[in-house]
Amino acid sequence: MVFGARRTAVALVCLAVACGDETAPVGGAGGGGGTVDFPDPLGPVAAVTSTKTDRFATSGACRQCHLAGEGPELLDPVTGEDLSPVGQWRSSMMAFAARDPLYLAVVSEELAAAPDPEPVEALCIRCHGPAGSEEAGAANAHLGLDELLTGTTPAANLGRDGVTCSLCHQIQDRSLGDVESFSGGFSVGYDREMYGPHESPRTDPMEFFVEYTPAFADHIGKSELCATCHTVITPIVEDGEHVGDFVEQGPYLEWLNSSFSPGTSCASCHLPTVDSAGDPLVSAIATYPETIGPREPFGVHSFEGANAYMLTILSQNIEWTGSDVLPSELEAAAERSRLHLATAADLTIAVPAVEAGVTKVTVTVENRTAHKLPTGYPGRRLWLHAVATDAGGATVFESGSWDGAGAILGAGGARLDGAGVVLPHRDVVTSSAEVALWESVPAGSDGEPTFVPLSAVSYAKDNRILPSGWSSSGPWTKWTHPVGVGGDSTYAPGRDSVTYHLPSAAAALVIELVYESVPPALAEHLAKVPTPAAVRFSQMASQTPPRPEVIATAQRAW
Repeated sequence: MVFGARRTAVALVCLAVACGDETAPVGGAGGGGGTVDFPDPLGPVAAVTSTKTDRFATSGACRQCHLAGEGPELLDPVTGEDLSPVGQWRSSMMAFAARDPLYLAVVSEELAAAPDPEPVEALCIRCHGPAGSEEAGAANAHLGLDELLTGTTPAANLGRDGVTCSLCHQIQDRSLGDVESFSGGFSVGYDREMYGPHESPRTDPMEFFVEYTPAFADHIGKSELCATCHTVITPIVEDGEHVGDFVEQGPYLEWLNSSFSPGTSCASCHLPTVDSAGDPLVSAIATYPETIGPREPFGVHSFEGANAYMLTILSQNIEWTGSDVLPSELEAAAERSRLHLATAADLTIAVPAVEAGVTKVTVTVENRTAHKLPTGYPGRRLWLHAVATDAGGATVFESGSWDGAGAILGAGGARLDGAGVVLPHRDVVTSSAEVALWESVPAGSDGEPTFVPLSAVSYAKDNRILPSGWSSSGPWTKWTHPVGVGGDSTYAPGRDSVTYHLPSAAAALVIELVYESVPPALAEHLAKVPTPAAVRFSQMASQTPPRPEVIATAQRAW
């Protein structure tokens, strides 16, 4: 993966190759000068070659019948959108899980620091290239990152196919929801049964074309299946000994302790069975045979989430990924993610109260998701941008503005969220130097924030908004309790409120709820990591800096 090297100085600016100036110094807060050898960026990822083994097949086998053609099958009758399972999946982060440049950058840093790379690769590739990991493991072999990205073995091709069809639809109902199933602890048998949610499926087309047998299985639509890879528990190691566990991400655990469990599963939102009007989707599930008939419920395999930014990055670098997906498909997927984000929360502004010449206005954020807001990989964050104006429309107060790189600013454009800074939880905001910000911040054994997942031992902060129904006496609270919200009586399951102290001249308030999947501090950290994958990601991020998304707005005048 290293195609040469160049010498680059370390100072207090940005990564030279990322900024387009190979002689520019690099570094950031805490950088003390010196030099670092930065390799050339990671070369293109190999394309997925059609592969079939005794258990798995790459997604090309499925697209024969599960990708919309020129006829009306598998198309939305109103919009004409491709509803087919492969058509939606192939532009999702699931399909690009093994080729996600942020994932590759983070893993490359872990590998560079690891005395033994195999455990790191085994843990990380298990869920980002699961069929490849399983295929290699069955042969008592190891699928490493280099082979995953450029190899020609069956395991490499299956791994590059991401979270592929023949993996998810063959996961067995074995220990699902138990700890042993987390962090990629799924089980896949050798019966070549392809599980689905529809009873009495017709079996002969799939048996003929791909030698799989469709079978009804109730567990395929349950959250416990998603939990196998969306609950990531990493080991805490001291002096070579496993001394504890750290929950890197736990959407399933958060959902389990919410009012949505068990009636509303992960698939209810992320594989929607209704259209934008809320009407049930009814569609054929394949283009062949023509007599197969419509299915209800029909789950759209869009896997809508919150990562519009990375989908945009992928659309701009599609040739590098080795995929034949059109950039327009990824741009459409990014837009679907933005629409999905817009359903995540509600904002309300209470009637102001004037006390001692100060106008006090309370803003409430309601979490409409079934997990913490935000959830998933650490670093994702949510904040309030507040702008108060006087009767003439002039700004008299502002909190939570941001710059072109997605960094949060205070008065005079001063940055508030530089490297190593943990902004405190706020119940009250009184100045531009304060911002209401919800996030999780992993910390290492020294108590300092870390962007290296396997070095995390605790959370320095986790004030993400809890789902409704979350209870301190509910399940998994040891791993999902908030951190750093003590004394805030308005922080409650399903919501949090922030009171703004505004000048007496304030006559109106506009609030924006802002989401960001990649904080600038993470991008800046990776810009100092001398691995090919980190250099490649930094190039991409310099061309398209982290892009905050406004997901809700509210306003009130008085």
